[in-house]
Amino acid sequence: MLVDGYPGTRMRTFQQAGRAGRGEDPALVVLVGGEDQLDQYVLRNPDALFTTGAERAVTNPENEQLLPDHVLAAAGENWLSPDDDRHFGETFPDVVADLESAGKLDRRTTDRGIRWLSNGRPHHDMNLRTVDDREVKLVANGDVVARLPFEDALRDAHPGAVYHHQGRRYEVTDLDLSAGVAELDRTWADYYTRVLHDKTITVETDVDERALPARADVPVRFASVTMRKQITGYERRDGSSGEVLGQRPLDLPETSLETKALYYTVPSDIEAPLRRGDYERAGTAETAADGGAGDFPGSIHAAEHAMISMFPFEYLCDRGDIGGLSTPRHPHTGEPTIFIYDGYPGGIGLTRAAYREVAGLMDTTLSMLRSCDCADGCPACVQSPHCGNANDPLDKHGATHLLDGLTNGD
Repeated sequence: MLVDGYPGTRMRTFQQAGRAGRGEDPALVVLVGGEDQLDQYVLRNPDALFTTGAERAVTNPENEQLLPDHVLAAAGENWLSPDDDRHFGETFPDVVADLESAGKLDRRTTDRGIRWLSNGRPHHDMNLRTVDDREVKLVANGDVVARLPFEDALRDAHPGAVYHHQGRRYEVTDLDLSAGVAELDRTWADYYTRVLHDKTITVETDVDERALPARADVPVRFASVTMRKQITGYERRDGSSGEVLGQRPLDLPETSLETKALYYTVPSDIEAPLRRGDYERAGTAETAADGGAGDFPGSIHAAEHAMISMFPFEYLCDRGDIGGLSTPRHPHTGEPTIFIYDGYPGGIGLTRAAYREVAGLMDTTLSMLRSCDCADGCPACVQSPHCGNANDPLDKHGATHLLDGLTNGD
């Protein structure tokens, strides 16, 4: 059995490997890794694949933005009763009242008490791919070749984007957001496109706080946040080498996401040497200061990327389910701050779980950084294909020093 690329989870890896050698016949399974962080971490640390348990599945059934649709779907399957708050949480009565007022649920009084039902067809009304109701059609020669959620269309179907679909390559010639249509033409361009964006995070409410196990003076917080993103342009990159061929500006609307996040600040005793460059470049006898001052923004940016990349090793998710932001000074904290947030409205429980066990995530991330033998950062450690800043600045060695200081090197 040849597994082309790490499947993304240990469960999926063993499920695929189990297709070979069934019964009593011997079998050989070969994993050919890709260049990203998870693949390379598994190849360099094979024991982690065999000795670590399955990724933790997490969910947030009381998500305020998703719960009304879940309740409505449940009512389409079976009548609901007041006792169903044990399934849907303490906000269930308010959700049912709102749906009833909106005419989406019918209230009935029966011999067994109050019941609610829906005459809708949730399997027709719900989108399994996205929680966004807005959609953009991708049209080529008058035919709809694909449909994308609104925010995905801004990223993948902006004017000038190269879009791949069923083995064919298209260039987006026009994007009409008011009509929800992107016009595509076939292309044989030998480059691909990647968007650039600016991002901000506003902390709406701090929900919980705890200290890092190894640093009682460093609080980690779980919060309700609003992330705002503005796509500013895109890059054209060579299809073979990935070299940047040019940049083009874009004028697209800002989007926002109300979600949940964990965040922590960088203490001054770690910030100071990072700014001075007083930390070692792993694998050499040099310090960062030998080439000038340290790269503090690059250090926290690299740490953010690295932690996000290792999320799927701890939790059942894709790296695209998680986003992040690092800033040398955030207005809410007045200090250097690293945010990691759920990429879905209201949060789906990923950052809540990681908040409770953030030290373990930091340990895994530090192990990944130390096991990568590149000189200055690469796709196998700190570079991200989703970075809106073209992976600049990044300082792998500063990120290693930062996480080492927050975990005491454990």
